[in-house]
Amino acid sequence: MKERRGTVSRLTGLAEGVAAAARRRQRDREPRVLVYDDVGHPATLRPDDSGFDAIVLTAERMIELAEDGAAHASPGGVSVPEPRAKRDPE
Repeated sequence: MKERRGTVSRLTGLAEGVAAAARRRQRDREPRVLVYDDVGHPATLRPDDSGFDAIVLTAERMIELAEDGAAHASPGGVSVPEPRAKRDPE
């Protein structure tokens, strides 16, 4: 037997989908810091924890450097030096 969905049920499903999308967007905007102890157990630093800002700034700088270096990388991810200019014979 097919369950009929009324207007309220459809609107509820739509609202749940919109709320889930909003949560995903918000989560993706906030930086998260995950650190591991010496045994390998993860812990998430909160924005008010000491060191959070320093770690986020360092990570952002690492991403910038990686993006800048991507211009000199081959499609396979292997770094390729730029070709040297040929010298004109004198």
